[in-house]
Amino acid sequence: MQNFHRTYVGGNIGFTPPLPIGYCLNEFEIEEVIGKSRGSIVYRVWDHHLKQSIAIKEYTPHSFAIRRQDMKLNLRGKKLEERFYAGLQNFIREAHLMSCFEHPCLPRFLRFWQQNCTAYIAASFYKGLTLNKLRIKHPHFINENWLGQILFPLLNALDTLHQRNYLHYDISLDNILIQESQLPILLDLGSTRQITTCLSDDAEITIRSGFTPIEQYTANEENQHGPWTDLYALGAVLYTLIVGTPPPVSIVRNLEDNYQPLVKLRPAGYSLPFLHAIDSALAIKPSRRPLSISEFIAIFSTNL
Repeated sequence: MQNFHRTYVGGNIGFTPPLPIGYCLNEFEIEEVIGKSRGSIVYRVWDHHLKQSIAIKEYTPHSFAIRRQDMKLNLRGKKLEERFYAGLQNFIREAHLMSCFEHPCLPRFLRFWQQNCTAYIAASFYKGLTLNKLRIKHPHFINENWLGQILFPLLNALDTLHQRNYLHYDISLDNILIQESQLPILLDLGSTRQITTCLSDDAEITIRSGFTPIEQYTANEENQHGPWTDLYALGAVLYTLIVGTPPPVSIVRNLEDNYQPLVKLRPAGYSLPFLHAIDSALAIKPSRRPLSISEFIAIFSTNL
């Protein structure tokens, strides 16, 4: 990693300003900000060599760093160095993971480099809408047939990760993009971990209310994490698309489970096997969920 400027900046903590439109990162010219999170900014950029738009993700931990006028990052305080570099290592690991997995429903890695006292990941740019935006703009799309068309390619992509002993750990409406061709892309491998990795020893894992299973709130001391962990989050995505609201928060369900099974709600237009499969993925106890992608798929053809 290039040397970090030893200038520390105090003040109120807000989102780090993005790079300005027209700014050039080597041959890449910033065209638009297309995503922000507490740890990164994603841009659509023009690649002057390839003559096409691509996506670039910039490591920008807003709690730790601020942008200078020369576009380089400075830490907000010396005590934050360790946390900044721990996050940076995770960002580098994300780039490595993206380069390891090739699947039409996983982002295509192009390049990784360091600049402006931070790091960047370049990947293919995909036109489309996240499920979160699509359910608002095109709710009429959502029915069992359409969900099946996007679900099984996603399950195949997840199985690609699981077969290598990795979990995605952050499946949500915002991390699934539906392209114009209707092929889904499972975005953001930033939280992906090996199943054998103890979460308490790792960097921050994103917690999403209603989507995060109970075992993800605690350390993986009893080997409770597995494919069923990702299946819970995917089940919550499907439940939200069908019902309109996420299922109850898992830590609340663990105390008093007020989850309303889809097979009892019986939303119009959905078959019982389809609803039963989603309910099974959303079992509060990990041991009661499908153990693998193949077991989950088998439930869809179960006679009820």
